[in-house]
Amino acid sequence: MSRKDRMAALDAAVGDVAGRRRESGSARSFIPIVAQMEEVFEGSAAELERLKAAGQVLLDLDPGTLVATRFRDRHGAAFADTAFEQLVQDILARGQLVPILVRRTSAGFEIIAGHRRVEACRRLGRPVLARELAADDRGLVLAMVRENEVRADISAFERARQIAAVLEAGVMDRAGLMAALGFTKGHLSNLLKLAELPDAVVAGLGDPRPLRIADGARLARLLADPAVRERVLAKAAELAAGSLPFARRLAELVTVAEGRAEPTPAPRGERVVRSRTGQVLARLTEQDGRPLLRLAAGLPPDAVDAIFAAIPDALRRSGLDVAD
Repeated sequence: MSRKDRMAALDAAVGDVAGRRRESGSARSFIPIVAQMEEVFEGSAAELERLKAAGQVLLDLDPGTLVATRFRDRHGAAFADTAFEQLVQDILARGQLVPILVRRTSAGFEIIAGHRRVEACRRLGRPVLARELAADDRGLVLAMVRENEVRADISAFERARQIAAVLEAGVMDRAGLMAALGFTKGHLSNLLKLAELPDAVVAGLGDPRPLRIADGARLARLLADPAVRERVLAKAAELAAGSLPFARRLAELVTVAEGRAEPTPAPRGERVVRSRTGQVLARLTEQDGRPLLRLAAGLPPDAVDAIFAAIPDALRRSGLDVAD
C-alpha cells in the first residue's frame, strides 16, 4: 500500500471510529486509529531509510566520529598546504557547499570521498554535510575513482598508493582496474612501481605530490639493488631533516641511487675580481643561497690583507653598519 493510500485509509478510520465513539463512548474505539498511525509511521521510516540508502537525503554528521577509508588517496601533506587552508577559510565564509560521501558500517560511517572537507569541518568545530551511499568495497572504490576523474589536484603519487591498496585488499584485480580507469598495462605497472617507494624515501622527498610517475618508477626500480637501497635510505634520512626544495631532494636521491658524485649547484651571478694585469684575485659567487668569496691561490700576503681591508668599506657602501 502506498503512503497516499495509507493516509486515505487513516482518514476513513478516523471518521468511522469517531462516529462509533459518539454512539458508544467506548475508549477502545481508538485502537484502530493507533494501528493505522503506526502503519503510516513505519512506512515513512522505511521510506526515509530507502532515500538515505539511495543518497537522496543529506546528513549532518559529527566529523570526529567518521572513519577514514583504508583506500584513502590523500597524503598527509594535503592537510597542511595552502590549498587546505583556503578550503578551511572558504567553508568558514560560505559553508560546506559540496557534501562528502560516506557509507554505513558496523563501526559507524566510513568516508568514501571528502577527507579534507571532514578535517576542515573538524577544525572549525562544525558538523559535516554528508551523502550516504550504499556500497560494498568494489562500489566504494569505483565511487572514489569516479570522483578522482574530475579532480585536478590529485597527484600521481596519491593515486598510485590508492591503487596499490585496492589491489592488496583484493577488491579488484589489475584487469578490472585497467578497465575502470582506462589505463594501459604499462601505465598501471609504472604507477604500482611508484607506490613501492619506501616510506623513508617518501619522507626524504618531503611532499611527494610533485613526483612524476616516470621519475618515481625509475627511482623505485633502482632500489631493487640492496646496496643502492642502503645508500638511498641513508641520503633520504639526511634530506628529511633538512629544508631543501623538492627538485633538489629528488636530484640528490637519484644521483646517489645511480652512484654518481654528489651534485653541486652551479655558481650563479659569479663576479670576478682581477688585477690591472688581468690576474684573477677573487671570485664572488653564491652557494645554497649564501654568498661565497673564493680567493685565488698563491696570492701574496699583502694582497690578501688589501682585499680584507677593502671589505668593510664595501659593506658600508651597501648600507650595512660595520664596526672598525
